[in-house]
Amino acid sequence: MRSLSSFAWRSLRARRVRSLLTVIGIGLGVGILFAAQATNASIDRSVDRTVKQLVGRADLRVSAFQETGLSDTTLAAIRGTPGVAIAAPQIERRAYLQPPLGTPPKPPVTVLAIDPGVDPQIHDIAGAAALTAAGADALVSQRLAADDGLEVGSQLVIQAAGEPVTLIVRGMVPDNGPVLGGFGRTVVVGLDIARRAFGQIGLTRIDLAVSPGANPGAVAQELERRISGEHYVLSTPADLGVSLRASTADFQATTALISAIALFVGAFLIFNTLSMTVAERFREVGLLRAAGTSRRQIHQIVLTQALILGLLGSAVGLAIGAGLALVMAGYVRSIATIPIDVPATPPEGILLSLLVGVLVTVAAALEPAWRAGRISPVEALRARPEAGSAVRARLRWLVLVFAVVAAAGLLLWPNRAGDPGPLRALAVYGVLLLVTVLSPFLLRPLGRIAGLPFALVLRAEERLARGAITRDPSRTALTVGALTIGLAMIVAVGGVAQNARHAATAWLGDVIPGDEILTSITPVPLDDQSPVTSDLLVPGVMRLTPIATFGVAYQGIRLDAAAVVGGDMLADGRLRFVEGDRTSALNGLDSGGTVLLPRSLADRLALGPGSMMRFSAIGAKSADLRVSGIVERGLPGASGESLIVGWSDATSLFGVAGADFFAARFAPGEAGQAGRIVLESRARELALEPASLERVEGAVSDALGQVFGLFDALAVIAVIVAGLGIVNTLTMNVFERVREIGVLRAIGMTRRQVWRMVVVEAGVLGIVGAILGCLTGLVAGVLMLGLVAAGGLAIPLELPWLTMALAAVFGVAVAMLAAFEPARLASRISIVRAVQFE
Repeated sequence: MRSLSSFAWRSLRARRVRSLLTVIGIGLGVGILFAAQATNASIDRSVDRTVKQLVGRADLRVSAFQETGLSDTTLAAIRGTPGVAIAAPQIERRAYLQPPLGTPPKPPVTVLAIDPGVDPQIHDIAGAAALTAAGADALVSQRLAADDGLEVGSQLVIQAAGEPVTLIVRGMVPDNGPVLGGFGRTVVVGLDIARRAFGQIGLTRIDLAVSPGANPGAVAQELERRISGEHYVLSTPADLGVSLRASTADFQATTALISAIALFVGAFLIFNTLSMTVAERFREVGLLRAAGTSRRQIHQIVLTQALILGLLGSAVGLAIGAGLALVMAGYVRSIATIPIDVPATPPEGILLSLLVGVLVTVAAALEPAWRAGRISPVEALRARPEAGSAVRARLRWLVLVFAVVAAAGLLLWPNRAGDPGPLRALAVYGVLLLVTVLSPFLLRPLGRIAGLPFALVLRAEERLARGAITRDPSRTALTVGALTIGLAMIVAVGGVAQNARHAATAWLGDVIPGDEILTSITPVPLDDQSPVTSDLLVPGVMRLTPIATFGVAYQGIRLDAAAVVGGDMLADGRLRFVEGDRTSALNGLDSGGTVLLPRSLADRLALGPGSMMRFSAIGAKSADLRVSGIVERGLPGASGESLIVGWSDATSLFGVAGADFFAARFAPGEAGQAGRIVLESRARELALEPASLERVEGAVSDALGQVFGLFDALAVIAVIVAGLGIVNTLTMNVFERVREIGVLRAIGMTRRQVWRMVVVEAGVLGIVGAILGCLTGLVAGVLMLGLVAAGGLAIPLELPWLTMALAAVFGVAVAMLAAFEPARLASRISIVRAVQFE
């Protein structure tokens, strides 16, 4: 056995460049896999840490469903429930800090109010012991202290709906503080301080710890019986963890898909490498068989080579993956709602990456090993092996590798009950497999088309190059298949990104009745005592539409909702109706008693115009609203599209306190431009944040571009791996044509012409791969639209022409650059050596 291992090692060392390229290809595939695992482990660790920080030792959480919050009566009812040991109330609101004189206002802060006497029994907030319920003391997050130059003993003034409150900083809370979002600008105060600053508001949530021996499930049932008069959400720490993981699940799913595809492309490279080694040593293997080496020993030699390549490549992949994980974690931070830890190196991730890398390598080597074992001593007397059954053998191999890679992808897939994503991912794999299987039959006709540009200027070289490509269609098809898969993923990801951007901008354009959005951190009352609306109606502003977003309870589930002025929507031409009369439906919103549903929600709930919906209203009552129309899209909500009600129903039935933002429509021409300047200045004075619709669309597009840019980069790695395969294929083609090239040189072909012939060969391969890759990428993109969340948006698929063009150019460029070394080797073949070559 040792002698066979030594023989396999010497064989790899004899072909150092090819072996090195293969190791790099395996390393890139394993690197993406390991980076995905390390990033996923970092996400899970961050979620667990965040849940622990938010809920502490609580067993249950009761959260307010409506803006009015939970009353002290509800708190008393919870504390009186059997099995409840501790009930810690909290209030969470956003506010501005009074800036120092002469300085512009800073971004808002999140104020977290706690009961200092109870909260430390559940939550571990550093310095909470320094607070009192009514004392003018505060804790600030380290992020806020760094941003605003605060330190222990500093003063800060909270400006909110109530009176300005001056506080003294008594301590620092690590990192971003015990809240989600808010960009880490957190202030922790006592409950009484919050009610001085914000008025007599309700509690945001109550965290509960059950008594020793009590069952949290039984306590939850008792709470549902005892709490009446207010709507709430009862959850566990596990529910919060599931919600937080959902924010990154689509990212994890897409990286799992691309990492598996990179491994699939790497398997092509391994297969080609070992197949070329078997072909080169065809006669040598026959002599070994004649000397008494069994078929099993021949199998062991080839599989040992694969094992060596797999181990070396996997080790290189771990190093590549460690660096790539840092990049991926940075991208996740840009989309996640929680702070993401620096990726660690989980031991199980190392073992899984090594295992998958070796398994894929060995699976790719099975067919070359089987073919080598079938070489007989008599057959080896021929100069070259015949490839009669190559296509059938290759099909068997592809199915095997497909199964191994699909299993690796499913291991990385985020676990979500009822998620159709894995089936869609398998469909993407299946499309790529189908195109690769069909590529030998498409190679000849597509080769003619791809050769046309070269035939115009290099006719002789083009004909010779096409002949070389079709000499071994099985090997060439594998090479083209790897390039096709890499380019298909670039086109697919680019198509998904383009459609996601267009969907987001179309969504905003269809539903926002204005040119400018003015956002408030707290609801703005619309009663006569609030001067905000009148102050914002400056010259040049045609219309100012208040909009609120909130949650409603329908048949025990939470739905996103939005309150609008129907007349403004009608005048502005917003909302595209699918069913129902537009005029009567929008006017009906202002009259009350009706609701509009976005099409996606109507389809999910199986409702249409005329259907009645019974909602839970304030005061433990119910409210029946009639569906008056179905619109193409609703306003954006917390988890998708929102149903739409009028302001009268929103305030009287659902307790909406005020507008979350205003949409301003400007007059055309110079009057509108002047009005925009005045409005933005006035809005900032009223603690509103102005942003043009174009700015919002640009921010959404930039965020999507940042995330999809990572996916594009991962797909580019697959193309690079395919480029390494092209180097191997062209080198093998040169090796098999040494005598032919010598004859061509003998009859007058120059070294430069030989060099051009090999480069043209690569160019034809690149164009064929680009054609198949772009077409396959369109199909894969349609399937991936169901994998990558775009906020529940759906618009007709638009062809990503620019992405297709760039992918095609990139594919051809990679192929022709890969031809440099094989072309150099071919041009240096001497005529005398070529004639002597067997």
